[in-house]
Amino acid sequence: MRHLKSIDKKNFYKEPINFDKHTNKNLLKYAVGSNLYMNALMDIENKIILKKLENISSITICFEDAIKESDVENGEKNLLRALDIIYDYLKLDDNRKDEIPLIFIRVRNINQFLNFTSKLSEKQMRLITGFTFPKFNISSGKIYLEHLLKLNNKFNEKIYAMPILETEEIIYKETRVSEGIYLKKLLWDYKDLILNIRVGGTDFSSKFGIRRSSNRSIYDIGVINDCLIDIINIFGRSEDDYIISAPVWEYFSSDINSKEVKGLIREIELDKENGFCGKTIIHPTQGLYVNAIYSVKFEDYIDAMDILNFERTGGVFKGYNNNKMNEVLPHYNWAKRIYHRAQVFGVMNKNLSYNDLFRG
Repeated sequence: MRHLKSIDKKNFYKEPINFDKHTNKNLLKYAVGSNLYMNALMDIENKIILKKLENISSITICFEDAIKESDVENGEKNLLRALDIIYDYLKLDDNRKDEIPLIFIRVRNINQFLNFTSKLSEKQMRLITGFTFPKFNISSGKIYLEHLLKLNNKFNEKIYAMPILETEEIIYKETRVSEGIYLKKLLWDYKDLILNIRVGGTDFSSKFGIRRSSNRSIYDIGVINDCLIDIINIFGRSEDDYIISAPVWEYFSSDINSKEVKGLIREIELDKENGFCGKTIIHPTQGLYVNAIYSVKFEDYIDAMDILNFERTGGVFKGYNNNKMNEVLPHYNWAKRIYHRAQVFGVMNKNLSYNDLFRG
């Protein structure tokens, strides 16, 4: 799988690399990128095999908010069948593995996680990159992660966790810091299994009866912005090296000039500036915008590589285009993130903008 496959290679100074679930975790955690949520009752195998998910390199099959409780059993059967079909499709031609996105499963709750994973076969598990854990908190977190570790050992397969921070304990001010510190310590105990930390902007908003409009970003909603910034402060420190994915944008359109797409683009830019990487999406058309905006501008890439090359000596020097100061030690962590993003999202040619990528 590779990001931005629809974009002409001539637009890239450095093309995005190919990746799959076995790619080194230090790169794979960036590669989640735009993660498309699909409910478990959908025609999953045909959307993948018939290539109906252009510019989608990672998907999450959802058993939680996307379907009713009464549909969970049918959803499980549908997904198990889809995984079998995809596995047989890959067996016919090993080169087809490049067509398969990273597959994550968002479970409904602990009981459904335990029950569903007892039904998974070895061949089905080979297709799964990880599980997404909703309402991740003090009471559920350790149970989720302990069982995931057992699955890793049982199947001798690397299966990652993507916990979602979206509970009252995180959004409410009086418990946020203590909950966050506890969860940070818990995640550290299972750090090898943590691929992304995700945040639930819609769940946060629901606690206050708020829904942002299409001409506002999540950062315009003060109470939600306050929480998101605290999450970055607690979990986003360079020494911990977690990737935190940004909340879903709830509006979509196929028209690049629509208010829905303009709002999405504006919010992705703010996500990136605030330290998030990647975003949950609800429609395939959104994937291009997320992954293109996380591709690296030529100027940033040259500056980052120069900073990394001067790691041993430190110091200050004039940046590319003679328009900025590059100070090696303070900018080193930024440069590392740019380098990793460049691997998975590519580097644009000189003088190109995101708009050029949007148009192919």
